[in-house]
Amino acid sequence: MLLDTAERLLGEKGIEGASMRQIATEAGQGNNSVIQYHFGSKAGLMREIIERRVAGFEPRREELLAAADRDIQGLLKVLFLPIAELTDADGRHAYARFIMHFLSSFRYQAGTEHPGWKPESAASRAALLLAAQFPFLEPGGFERRIDHLGGMFFNALIERDNLAAAGKALCPEALFYDELFAMMTAAVSVPAAGKDGHATP
Repeated sequence: MLLDTAERLLGEKGIEGASMRQIATEAGQGNNSVIQYHFGSKAGLMREIIERRVAGFEPRREELLAAADRDIQGLLKVLFLPIAELTDADGRHAYARFIMHFLSSFRYQAGTEHPGWKPESAASRAALLLAAQFPFLEPGGFERRIDHLGGMFFNALIERDNLAAAGKALCPEALFYDELFAMMTAAVSVPAAGKDGHATP
């Protein structure tokens, strides 16, 4: 209950906009210091939210990796589809909102680094298989592209939630994901730019 409430509020209000006192109150905790007691700080709370979700995604990622044909789109789905499948009771992507705030700003503050994927995890193995398909990219370039793809993906989920909340018509979910992963596949596959700014093979 506490982690679910924290995830939702941090996603809705921003990581700096939701106080630990507010999170504790909305979670029904009488002790306003409960977060400090269990997690030490807001940074510790965020780390626990991420580690909990990463562990929860692992069985689904293993399933997707086993079924993937090692094609780019299939490997991207290993990394991102479990996040899309995680919704709250109202069908909203609370974790996507939270992680978007975290990745876009807060992870750069001291002591708040993303805990990352374990080397043996399905996510790490999928990322290695994916990186091998782009030998023209140095490691930093590949990681940068995955970061950009994450931003594209999370923003698309959040925008769809916002449209639904506003009562707007939505395209069929299957079409939404087909188009989104097709765009992500195209984006990650663009040849690297050379020193002159032109694409290199």
